[in-house]
Amino acid sequence: MPCLGAIAAAVTGLVLISSEPITIGTDAPFPEYTYVDAAGIITGYERDLMDEVCLRAMLRCDWERVNFDQLIPGVMAGQFDVVLGGMAVTEERRALVDFTQSYHGTDPEEWYIGPPGAPGPSVALVGVQSGTVHEAHLRHMGYRFIAYPTEPQVLESLAQGKVDLALGPFRTRSDIQAFVAEQGLDYLYAEMIPDDGVAMAVCKGNTDLLDTLNGALDAMRRDGTLASLEARWFE
Repeated sequence: MPCLGAIAAAVTGLVLISSEPITIGTDAPFPEYTYVDAAGIITGYERDLMDEVCLRAMLRCDWERVNFDQLIPGVMAGQFDVVLGGMAVTEERRALVDFTQSYHGTDPEEWYIGPPGAPGPSVALVGVQSGTVHEAHLRHMGYRFIAYPTEPQVLESLAQGKVDLALGPFRTRSDIQAFVAEQGLDYLYAEMIPDDGVAMAVCKGNTDLLDTLNGALDAMRRDGTLASLEARWFE
């Protein structure tokens, strides 16, 4: 499928020269990947990474925030040129979009949180954010679940007892750990949800932009910038 919103551009070496800004779509409730700081600015590992990519590739980049489940449909429809935000690479998603090379690894062990004594995932009603690998996993397993547009809605539903458990990227997040403690919840059950790392996505067939992004990422890996960003945000 052609990119409905593919930008008019020319490619010179590893630099894509475009007459229009590159629109980057993200959801930003996800420390340390992308989140909104006290000043209302999107920040985090992938903000720093993408700002460096834009600088090296001489791209004018604008950021837009939407719910996570709108990212892949948005880039497919041309609403965004690039989407990112802790986006795991999976075969299901590869069928829809083209991914850059992976720039961050993930832990395949994901946790369900809930009140002590809550039933296991196979019999519980689980809350999950729509459009995530966690929702895809629940669907694949045949578990009962309710999908919510945002992570805060998932957590609010759990706190109000509307669902028995919540599944998401919770285990290493300090903000989620605080919520778990305040609500008297616990990390109850773990399941493996493997992926091929974290990357950014573009519309299928937008090879000029994809090559430009990968070229910048290659250069950042060679000169140690990627490692430096990893150390800043994750170590």
